[in-house]
Amino acid sequence: MTSYLLRRLAASAVVILVLLVGVFFATHYIGDPAFLLVDREFLSEAERQEVIRQGGFDRPLWDQFADFMSGALRADFGTSIWQNRPATALVLEHVPRTGLLAGATLAIVIAAVVPLALLAARTPGSPLHAAITTLATAAGSLPGFWLALALTYVFAVELRWLPTGGYGSWRHLVLPAVALAVGPIGRYTLVLEAALAGQLRENYVRTARAKGLTESTVLLRHVLRNASIIGLTLLGGEIILLLNGTVLIETIFSWPGVGGLAYTAVTRRDLPVLMASVFYVAVIVLIVNLVVDLAYVAVDPRVRLK
Repeated sequence: MTSYLLRRLAASAVVILVLLVGVFFATHYIGDPAFLLVDREFLSEAERQEVIRQGGFDRPLWDQFADFMSGALRADFGTSIWQNRPATALVLEHVPRTGLLAGATLAIVIAAVVPLALLAARTPGSPLHAAITTLATAAGSLPGFWLALALTYVFAVELRWLPTGGYGSWRHLVLPAVALAVGPIGRYTLVLEAALAGQLRENYVRTARAKGLTESTVLLRHVLRNASIIGLTLLGGEIILLLNGTVLIETIFSWPGVGGLAYTAVTRRDLPVLMASVFYVAVIVLIVNLVVDLAYVAVDPRVRLK
């Protein structure tokens, strides 16, 4: 286990290093840095030269790269052009809010998927099975932006039960969390139902029932646990998709998370904040993948990490 963790940490460090190199050269080769930082229609040549000088863009590229990597390895991406604050501190302020939104979304997904998948797997060919799989397919196909707008119109504009956006109480969390959860609920229900149905046909299920175990014990302690390996794999992917989806959802609902911050950084041409956002999202994705791999061992002792 220790050697596996060391190899994963080394591989993660290489991934982050490659990402940092890619981010640096991407931001330097997509156009004039001065035009990226200031609206070109309001930028005179003298102002352009001043922006280049202040940003250090007049120095040799490799000198700029060395300074950038030196700062990035210390998690220092410079000062936000938009808010005149350290970009790292600004991003870290928003990480817990994105974590809260992602955690609430996952809670909704798990609370809905497990009973739906169990009901569908236990009633193959029934109207209930057809209804669950049909609804799950529809939910997994809904565009996230359309669902977010529809939820806002119904529950915030028409019924006035919930706020249209913002941050501060559980009522602000409901709509963005539900908008993010509906798609994963549909996809996850279909996959977990198929895995459960396959496990229910295994010999060990018949043996457990013949021993007199209750149906709930068979389902929850044996069938669900054996099917959860597939569920863990999908869950790790869904967490990564959630991080990607938060850019759109946080923007629509004015939720002050990393996704909304990254979008604002793009619109305001705030390169330090954008680079810091990319860096920390990449770190979170790598941590999620590592945790999922370790969870395999906890769920199934037969799994060996090499």
